[in-house]
Amino acid sequence: MTPGRAAIAFSAWPAIIVTGLFVLVTHYVGVAAGAPLEFLAIDTSLALLFLVAGAIAWQRRPTSRTGPILVLSAALWSLGSYGPSEIEPVWILGFAFEGYYDVALALLALTFPAVALDRAGRAAMAVLFSAFLVRSASRLLFFDPPRSYPEFGGPSNPLAVLESASAFEFFELWGSVAVLAAVIAVAVMAVRRLAGSQALTRAVIGPVMVASVVAMFFAAVEAADTAWVAAFGTSMLTIPEPIEPFTSWLVPAGRAIVPLAFLLGTLRLRSKRGPLPAIAARLARGDAPEEVDAALAAYIENRELADLLTAQLAELRASRARLVAAGDAERRRIERALHDGAQQHLTGIAIRLEDARQTEGIAPDGLARKLDDTVAELRDAINELRELARGIHPTILSEAGLEPALATLARRSPVPVELRVDLDGHVPLPTEVTAYYVVAEGLTNVARSARATRVDVNVERRDGGLAVGVRDDGIGGADATAGSGIAGLEDRVRALNGTFRIHSPPGQGTTLDVWLPCE
Repeated sequence: MTPGRAAIAFSAWPAIIVTGLFVLVTHYVGVAAGAPLEFLAIDTSLALLFLVAGAIAWQRRPTSRTGPILVLSAALWSLGSYGPSEIEPVWILGFAFEGYYDVALALLALTFPAVALDRAGRAAMAVLFSAFLVRSASRLLFFDPPRSYPEFGGPSNPLAVLESASAFEFFELWGSVAVLAAVIAVAVMAVRRLAGSQALTRAVIGPVMVASVVAMFFAAVEAADTAWVAAFGTSMLTIPEPIEPFTSWLVPAGRAIVPLAFLLGTLRLRSKRGPLPAIAARLARGDAPEEVDAALAAYIENRELADLLTAQLAELRASRARLVAAGDAERRRIERALHDGAQQHLTGIAIRLEDARQTEGIAPDGLARKLDDTVAELRDAINELRELARGIHPTILSEAGLEPALATLARRSPVPVELRVDLDGHVPLPTEVTAYYVVAEGLTNVARSARATRVDVNVERRDGGLAVGVRDDGIGGADATAGSGIAGLEDRVRALNGTFRIHSPPGQGTTLDVWLPCE
C-alpha cells in the first residue's frame, strides 16, 4: 500500500470508531428503555455486520466508496432503532430518519465497485433521497401520536408544530410511493448492468450486486406496505401470528445481505476457484484483453486508478505488438543482408575454388591470382558479416564495455559531443545495450534533423538505476510518434521497466531523458 493510500486508510478509523460507539450507545439505550432481548440482539448484530464489512472494505480499498457507504449504513441502521424506544424526544428522530440506509444501499447498487452515476442513476437517486426527505419532514412536523391518533396514544413529538393527521398521511403515502418507484428503478438498473457485464466482471461484482438487488426488493416491499398503511390504515402483509416474531425481522434484515455478500465475496475472490486466479491466468495468456481489463477495473474498486491501469495495459499490449513487428522486420533485414551480401560472396568463393580444383595444368602464377581473388572475396564476406553483426549487437560493447562504446559513438558523430560517463559499479548487460542504443538513436536524430552545434550526453548511476540524458541545442520540435526509431526505443526502455521522456519545444533544442533499472 502506498503512503497516500495508507494515510487514507488510517484516517478512516475515527469514523469507524465513532460509528461503533454509536451502535453500542444505541444498544444500551434500548436496554434502558426495556426493549425485548430478541430485538436488541438482532438489531445490534445487524448494525455491527454493516460496520465490520465497512471497516474491512475501507481498509482493503481506502479510495473506494464501498467502505464509507457500509459504515454509513451501520450508523443509519442504529439511528432508526431509536424509533421504537418511545424515549422522548429522541424517538421521533429515529422514526423520522428510519430507513435511510436504503438510500446508501441504492447508491452502492448503482456504483459498485467504482462506477460513476449516469443520468438515469442520478435521477433515481435524486427521487429516492427527495422522497425520504419529504417523508422525514412530514413525520417531524405533522405527526404527534397523542394528538394525531388519540385512540392509540404514544409518546409526544415536541417538533410537530404543524400537527395534522391528514397531512401526515398524505405525505407518508406519496413519499412512500416515490420511494417504491425509485428503488424499483435502482434494482432494474443494477440488474441490467450486471447482465451486461462480461463473465469475469460478473464473477467479481456479482455477489454484492445480487445482494443489492435483493435489498432493493425488501426496500420496495417495506415502502409499499408503508404506503398501504397510510392509505388504508392496515398492513398489506398478513402474517400468521405463530410465525410473526420470526418474519417481522425478514423485511428489514433483508438489507443485511449486502454486507454479508461483500464479506463472502471478498473471501471468494482469492479462492482457488475464485475470479482473481482466473484473471491472473487470462492476463498471463493474453486472453480476451478487454474482458480482463474490465474485471481488473472492478477488482481495484477505484475508477481513476482502474482507468489508468486499463490505459497502461493497452499501451503494454501495443508496445508488445510493436516489439514483435520490429523483431520480424529485423529478421527479414538480416535474411536479405545474408542473401544479398555474404551468401553471394561465399557462393562466389566456392565457385572460384571449384574452378581452380578442376583446371588441369594451371600455371603457379594463374593459381596464385585465383587464390588472391578468392581471399579478397572472402575478406569482403567477413567484413559484411561484421557489419551485420554490429547492427545486431555492438561488438565494442561486448569487448570493451559501455563507456568505450559510447566514446566511439561520440567520436563518430558529425556534431561535437560532450560526453560524461559515471558508471560507479556493475551495470547489467540488458541495461548497457539499451543505454547504448538510446545514445546511438539520439545522436543519429541530432545529426539527421536537429541542426545542432553541440550535444551533451550524460550517463550516470542514479536512484538505483542508470540515467541517460541526450541534450542538443538544435531547432527542437521533435515528434516522438513520427518515426519508428524513437517509438522502438521507448518500447525497448519500457520493456525493462524504465522511464522514457522526450522534451522538444520548438526553437529550444531536444532533451531525451531515460532511466533504466540496474537490479
